[in-house]
Amino acid sequence: MPRFSPEFIDELKSRLRASDVVGRGVKLKRRGNTWWGLSPFTKEKTPSFTVNDERRSYHCFSSNNHGDIITFLQETQGLSFMEAVTRLAEEA
Repeated sequence: MPRFSPEFIDELKSRLRASDVVGRGVKLKRRGNTWWGLSPFTKEKTPSFTVNDERRSYHCFSSNNHGDIITFLQETQGLSFMEAVTRLAEEA
């Protein structure tokens, strides 16, 4: 099984915008530097899920889930770390 260096992971995350990756599964609306949407982790009517491209991260205020694009794919699609990195590497 291949191992990915920290440098590879950093480069991968820098090539893909978090809002593009997350936006495939969550409808996002931009407000300033932050993208907002309904949480993919809880049922809600008021958006409490944010994505920040500058920080390359997401945060859900209703469930307290947070992380990067790799974590997002793991949590929303049930992928392992290796599967998520491989899928993102194919897109980068």
